[in-house]
Amino acid sequence: MRPTSTFKIFLCSFLLLAAGVTLNAADNGIGVTLVSYTLDTVNQVDLGYNLTIYAEVTNYDSLPFNGLINFGLHNNEDTLSNSNIFSKPPYSGDIVSLGGGTTVPAIFVVNISTPYFRPGPDVVVVWPICNQPAADSIIIHLEILDPNGINEQNEIPLTYAVVNNTILLKTTDLKINFKQVRIYNDIGQRLSEIESDFITSVPIPALSKGIYFCELLTSDGRRTTIKFVL
Repeated sequence: MRPTSTFKIFLCSFLLLAAGVTLNAADNGIGVTLVSYTLDTVNQVDLGYNLTIYAEVTNYDSLPFNGLINFGLHNNEDTLSNSNIFSKPPYSGDIVSLGGGTTVPAIFVVNISTPYFRPGPDVVVVWPICNQPAADSIIIHLEILDPNGINEQNEIPLTYAVVNNTILLKTTDLKINFKQVRIYNDIGQRLSEIESDFITSVPIPALSKGIYFCELLTSDGRRTTIKFVL
């Protein structure tokens, strides 16, 4: 069943190494690689929607594999495998037999729900667990917006500047009260968070050069995200 809420999570999907994220060169062990993914709607989901991952599990060794294959899953902060929001392939947790170089399909369904997912950048990582090395993993990046918000980002009049490792915020609406600020890197890891009333400056922690995102929450529940480069 699809939620009817019109407030949306936008899939910001960029997958490392073009198609899907394959981590480490796959020359031995068991690997899981991305084929494609779908959402309940085209590129737009809300909290409570499902992310369906179509993948392949491969035995990269020349010798047959006979044993237990399970799958791990986590987001930025939590291991989700035992959270009942992760539907594993039918053979997950079973003894399976894979010939050398054999590939079998696998479908994972992840429910984008609280408390495991929160507004802001997030990431879903899937990897195989077995008695052989794990060769590949899948990483999918998400940008999650609060479905309870009542305004779009561009309705918050805001300008900003980065000066001396500080983000300076300025708005023409004196009623706007930024009460929470979070800084994320470009793979969705939260690097810092501050909470206060009427935040107008945000200290930037010691960071390497790169692209970062600053998520701002107002006292009336509106969110906006700005990007800055160091």
